[in-house]
Amino acid sequence: MAVPLCIAAIGPWLARSAPTVSQAPFGPSSWSPFGTDRLGRDVLAAALEGGRPLVVTTVLTVVVAYAIGSTIGLVAATTTRPVVEDLIMRPVDVLLCIPSLLVVLVVALRMDGSRIGIAAAVAAVLVPPIARFIRMASRSVVQSPAMETLRLQGVGPVERYTGYARRRLARPVAADVGVRLVAALYILSSANFLGIGFDTTSTDWAVAVAANKEGLDVAPWSVLLPAGLIVALALGTNLLLDERLSYRRRLVPPEQSVCSASQRVHALDDHE
Repeated sequence: MAVPLCIAAIGPWLARSAPTVSQAPFGPSSWSPFGTDRLGRDVLAAALEGGRPLVVTTVLTVVVAYAIGSTIGLVAATTTRPVVEDLIMRPVDVLLCIPSLLVVLVVALRMDGSRIGIAAAVAAVLVPPIARFIRMASRSVVQSPAMETLRLQGVGPVERYTGYARRRLARPVAADVGVRLVAALYILSSANFLGIGFDTTSTDWAVAVAANKEGLDVAPWSVLLPAGLIVALALGTNLLLDERLSYRRRLVPPEQSVCSASQRVHALDDHE
């Protein structure tokens, strides 16, 4: 995971020393052993420049989607009125039936491939599954006897939700964030690969895979390098989160005395 992230972070600065003059398409390069792409640009220099827009767009898309989806899910989980819950979740269920790429395709065509518009469309298609997941994961926590006990003991709602509920939801939410990051990366990469995302002359990794696929036989690195970086980012995100969750499960929480309100929150959490 560190390799694609480091390339996205510092790659544009490293690529400044690459030659700016176009060379022979799908031929050798004077700057790196990876050769050139269809436009005569150095493959390594293009890969160094093409990671930042994809990574930044993916992360911002998931952050916005989770901010909206988690709010909807928490409101639905905390309500005790089935009618209110149905009014919140039934529209979400309807939105789940709409194909993700279809939404992105329509928005991209209507907004002439605007990056902001495509990112907003991807965030919109991620909101329904996030809302359903947060509702399912938090319902048994926010309406548990432990939360009621904390309320009767005088613990405020802010401390109940940011203390006990946050700790109980940390693991499933962390795992789901990894899934949504990969989903956003998949949708954005698919949109770029189909030519409805970034400009076709962009150095974005997914665009590079689609644009250079005709030269796969003569210049394989023009496709394999950006594709490998996308795969490494997707696999690395899931593996890292799985490892962190496994590490946390191996930790034994220390014994805590129930003295203050915050300690009561941790004690109830450890007891469950």
